[in-house]
Amino acid sequence: MSKSFAMPEAQDLPGSVTNLCKGLLEKGLVEAILVPQRLLRGEMVQHTLVRDPAALRTVDPIAPVLPVHGGAVAARLTRDDPGGTLGALLRPCEIRGFVELVKLHQGSRERLLLLGIDCLGTFEPPLYREWAKAHRDGSAAFIGAMLSKGEPPDGAPGLRTCCKACEYPTPEGADLQILLAGAEASRGCLMAATPKGEEAAQAMGLVVQEPPAQRGSAVESLVRRRVQFRDELFREVEANLLPLERLLEELASCINCYNCRDACPVCYCKGCVMDSATMEHASSQYLRWARRKGVIKMPTETLFYHMTRMSHMSTSCVGCGLCSSACPMGIRVAEIFRTVARRTQGALDYIPGRSLEEPLPLATFREEELSPR
Repeated sequence: MSKSFAMPEAQDLPGSVTNLCKGLLEKGLVEAILVPQRLLRGEMVQHTLVRDPAALRTVDPIAPVLPVHGGAVAARLTRDDPGGTLGALLRPCEIRGFVELVKLHQGSRERLLLLGIDCLGTFEPPLYREWAKAHRDGSAAFIGAMLSKGEPPDGAPGLRTCCKACEYPTPEGADLQILLAGAEASRGCLMAATPKGEEAAQAMGLVVQEPPAQRGSAVESLVRRRVQFRDELFREVEANLLPLERLLEELASCINCYNCRDACPVCYCKGCVMDSATMEHASSQYLRWARRKGVIKMPTETLFYHMTRMSHMSTSCVGCGLCSSACPMGIRVAEIFRTVARRTQGALDYIPGRSLEEPLPLATFREEELSPR
């Protein structure tokens, strides 16, 4: 079921979204809401948990930046009973990551009113911060350019590679979905996709309206461009990075900071093998390795670390790209993982975050799942 509503009135889209979130709080439909806001000092946009409607002053969900994965934050907020229903405004890749974490018993869908928004892409956070300093109206300029010509405004940074290759730009699975593709850039349109979402929209007195007439064709065009870029990226990575000797070259600069692990929304284990006693070696062991090989890279276990993470994460990788953004050495972690994940997920006929009803493949036995087709 789905029903479309007009967004709350405001001067611009961020204002409409702000009023939507205020309405949810003022009507008591949520106890608190997780939303991206511009920080009081500076131009950076980050997730904030808001309890007081008056604190919703700078909500900016269309700002093209994703410093942390909101799905992981939402899972943390709902892992235990928070004492009331929470709201969360997330991008599609954040929703999919959250769904995977719920399947892994790291969060609860029942405790969350989920708001989603079409994602037109993001910039790398440092580039966004510098661009936003000179463009106070950058979000409006960004969405206008993306909806009219399919690329960022003149002078803006380029989109992150993972965003250009993301074939899931719409917020499937959200209770309330803010539609941008095919809608007016200054207004958007709200779709209630679940009974919970419709109840919330009606409780706020939102006006029913027809969905954007150009919605289907706009989304289809966006997905087509992204799929084309994605397939070209996969071919390039398979040719230049996945052959073992070239993979070793790409990973050689890894400093074992584990930033990619910490940024990954679905890498949730509290007791990682890389932090365990298994990886603590006697001093003499390093000397024996050096004596046998002639030279060893320090720190060691770089390849083991990435291969271990890849084997654990490839079925649930949602392609958010935060691992590459977090890498201080510029290693193309996301591109490698996304390309491998396509093979893993394809072999298991699994799309991570697509549905809560779809069981995790590594927790499910199907006798014929790897048989030739």
